[in-house]
Amino acid sequence: MPANTPEPPEQIRYDLDEALTLLGALEDARDALIDSGHLAVVVGIETEIRALSRKLGFDDPAGGTDGR
Repeated sequence: MPANTPEPPEQIRYDLDEALTLLGALEDARDALIDSGHLAVVVGIETEIRALSRKLGFDDPAGGTDGR
């Protein structure tokens, strides 16, 4: 990072609508990647979806432990 570039924030916050929109987009991306056969990418996205879902107080998202 160049010296004159500020450090990124340690935390960011989403309001509920923003978080739900992001969660929906991540779930759609995951589903598209599953359908295309890119499993390694899906695993990384699934981890983020689960973390965000839990922070929002939801149960594990549809898809179970195998990503489907």
